[in-house]
Amino acid sequence: MKRHLLSLILTMMALHLPDASAELGGSITLVNDYRARGVSQSGEKPAAQGWIEYFHKSGFYVGWWGSNLDYYHSSDPYDNEERVEHDLYIGYFKQLSENLSYDLTYYEYLIPGTKSNVDFNEAALGVDYDDLRMVYWYTNDTFNTGEDYNYVEADYKVALPMNSGLTFHVGYSFGSALDLAVFGFEEYFDYSLAVDKNLAGLDLEIAYSDTNIRGSSAINNNYSANQSALIFSVAKKF
Repeated sequence: MKRHLLSLILTMMALHLPDASAELGGSITLVNDYRARGVSQSGEKPAAQGWIEYFHKSGFYVGWWGSNLDYYHSSDPYDNEERVEHDLYIGYFKQLSENLSYDLTYYEYLIPGTKSNVDFNEAALGVDYDDLRMVYWYTNDTFNTGEDYNYVEADYKVALPMNSGLTFHVGYSFGSALDLAVFGFEEYFDYSLAVDKNLAGLDLEIAYSDTNIRGSSAINNNYSANQSALIFSVAKKF
């Protein structure tokens, strides 16, 4: 399926690039710490990230997102030599009214060069109403373990003066995958508050991120850090 999805993405882009009814866009981002669902994916080290997407006026879209990552120290028995992540996706967007829309997306997460295969897929259903976005994510085989992982999130953005904005985020992780020792914690909430601003063609953002993970599962810094942190990023869209 992974090869089929990659072939489909490349074919759609190649066939329809001259199409005036389609758009091709992307970005390059530098961030001081790659965090997903409140947990550091890069050992609290900087990450370089890229994104490219083809969107057709029919509502269908395909794309790629990538980043360097580093889950564990090389001496950690759980280290599987994950160093790069490639996310391929295909989806459909529908505008239901002026204020309401939804999107369905299928993802393939590819992590090459590992000692054991940890590639897996995930599906997401998103709903946007005005400035509120809610998404439900689900996989029945997270990191090729055969265990399920569910994630529900809500983001609310407030426009501010001078090309800036304020985004409130809360997410909830649950599922059988979190019972595995490799995760080290059970179901939990993550939350963040971010301020962004467009300056000279660059998108700047500073965010405060934290989780409710406490006790022996709390990791304050370095690999898989899941406590409070300030995240800085700069992105250039094209």
